[in-house]
Amino acid sequence: MDSLLIPPTPYTPLSSSDDNNNPVLVSRKKRILIGCLIGSTLTILLIISIKLVLSMESPASYKTTTTTITTIMLNQSPINSRTTTPPTVTLNQLPTTSTNTVSLSLKSCPIRGENARWIKPGISFINPLGRCLSNENGLCQPRDLFIDDIHDTLYVADSKNNRIQKYSLTETYNSEIGATGITVATKGLLFPQSVFVDIRTEDMYIMDFDQEQTYYPQNSVSYQVHLWKKNDNVGRILLSEVGESLFGGGFHCFTLDKQMNIYVGTRFFIKKWLVSTNYTKNIIVAGHDGQDAWASTSLNDPVAFFITDDLTLYIADGVGKRIQKWTVNATEGTTVIGNLTSIGGITMDCNGYLYYTQALYSVYQLNMLTNQSQMIVSGKNSRIYYLQPGAIKIDKFGNLFFIVENQIHKFSIIKKKNI
Repeated sequence: MDSLLIPPTPYTPLSSSDDNNNPVLVSRKKRILIGCLIGSTLTILLIISIKLVLSMESPASYKTTTTTITTIMLNQSPINSRTTTPPTVTLNQLPTTSTNTVSLSLKSCPIRGENARWIKPGISFINPLGRCLSNENGLCQPRDLFIDDIHDTLYVADSKNNRIQKYSLTETYNSEIGATGITVATKGLLFPQSVFVDIRTEDMYIMDFDQEQTYYPQNSVSYQVHLWKKNDNVGRILLSEVGESLFGGGFHCFTLDKQMNIYVGTRFFIKKWLVSTNYTKNIIVAGHDGQDAWASTSLNDPVAFFITDDLTLYIADGVGKRIQKWTVNATEGTTVIGNLTSIGGITMDCNGYLYYTQALYSVYQLNMLTNQSQMIVSGKNSRIYYLQPGAIKIDKFGNLFFIVENQIHKFSIIKKKNI
């Protein structure tokens, strides 16, 4: 009974050394620790995510090629001529350096290079009758061709009919009368000599003679270049030039580069009309004074030429009977092939092989790497054996088109699987 009357022992708090044995404090510490770990983890993940996003948005690194373009003064002796436009100028600029990103695009070329073969004999694609005709199936002294590989069309400068004809390369036609053309330019044209088409817009550039001048090249002549917008009924004259003996006795052509500068072949020069001056000024980019027709600095009656993307000119030098190569800013050309019996048209395929026409209805292919040429079309035993082929063009499939008198001939390439 006395033990029941003894008061209980008073409560004594635990000391700090016993905190770890306190279940409430232990639970609280665990929650704090877990929260810290979760916060740290989220922070690290956020940093990693930001770095990944920044690395994905930053542009890829590309190798660049620094190209130094130096424009030199071309010392040319002017020929005795009168001109209605500002005189030909020499280009004198300080060297400039530009850095461009170079990207390579590998294209498949359907032509098997020197192993390519064509179906023989060819066909008279336009005007098989061969007479000078002015109807939709006829031609009269055609001077130049242009192939639009985007729209699969062929343009012909039909000189004596004072018109530009356009033909489809995909439609079927009557082989007895040839392909049917439509007239896309005629008003105001006089003996059109050459045609170039901007394949993006289908706008035409046409070179012809001035209405006030005689047609015969050995006399004082004037040429002009028209811009003929698609579906327009009349063109606009971009440039013109008049001079004595401005042209030789062969065909006369022009072309445009990728910047839309206009190159015109005159008797002794290739002149470049500058788009930056709205075609009011030109510079001489090939040729000299013509006194020595066979000199490396000279051209004499360039009957055909074309320009590559790097602005290299390949020129069929009529009197010199050779093909000359002029690089940009060069003061003389190099002979690709010489001692030809004659030279007419010239073109290049997607493999870099040259094609050129000679007398006796012949077409040759030249491999410039090996300097080997081969005849791929021969007119022997043909009724047009003695005729001189003119302009030549090759389409994206490798089919050859070239001018012979009043006709356009076509040689279809044999496809790879059949060779």
